[in-house]
Amino acid sequence: MMSQQTRMNVSSSPIVRRDRCIVGFDGSSASVMALDWAVTWAARNHREVHLVGVVDDEAGALGGARADDRDRAQAQLLSLAFALLAERYPGLVVANRLVTGPVASSLAAAARPNDIVVVGADKAVYAHGQFFGVRSVQLAALVSGPLVVVPAADLRFRAGVLVAIDGGPESSRLACIGAEEAMARQCAVGLVHSVAVEATLEQRHLGELVLREAFEAARAVAPGLEISRHLANRRPAEAMLNLARDRALLVMGRSRRNAAPGVGGTLHEVLINANVPVMVLP
Repeated sequence: MMSQQTRMNVSSSPIVRRDRCIVGFDGSSASVMALDWAVTWAARNHREVHLVGVVDDEAGALGGARADDRDRAQAQLLSLAFALLAERYPGLVVANRLVTGPVASSLAAAARPNDIVVVGADKAVYAHGQFFGVRSVQLAALVSGPLVVVPAADLRFRAGVLVAIDGGPESSRLACIGAEEAMARQCAVGLVHSVAVEATLEQRHLGELVLREAFEAARAVAPGLEISRHLANRRPAEAMLNLARDRALLVMGRSRRNAAPGVGGTLHEVLINANVPVMVLP
């Protein structure tokens, strides 16, 4: 891992070791969107912002001169972004770092377990420089803590948080986190749980119980919050993507139903198709 690390505390308070917001930055429009999202979230949650640029040396295939040129270009992008943040957000603690290696694993390695990793994704464009977005599924499999994937879309008029509830042991925790995110944004939160199209009355009743339990958990942390419940007769990914179209955030957990490496089919489908920031929680 190389090379350049610059750190500046642009507030008057002493630096305190805390969980960080790690932002994958490559200068693409998608990574700029991710940085904007991350700065707002970090300021609200009192986190440091760490910009991480990754020079993918294509498994060492780049020659020395080409590798040096790419290092310099990426370092310049990081320095410009760093200077802009320092100017616009004088109370924010900001750091940047340039590393070399495979993109997804290098970014994952830059994060501590409780850090939140934020990357941009532009599903409409596959071009040089847009490494983080096209590797969001890989990152979801590698990052041990929370991951947020921000689409390259106009999010200015989005409102509301949607939480996917699968009925597992972490459902109440997800509902609480979603409620806290909604409170911070002063918006409503919705809870969605999916049952099969051919679900029996008993299965639908169990689905309603799952939603009720999650509802009570969310209401306990946010008594005055507007909370809605949605029992969907469709595939989970389809239900999430449909309800999240005009939301500001989709919160979901990683599948724990099998111990195989990688991500489950639902998470994969959501990350590939989402037009909303997706917060994936461990």
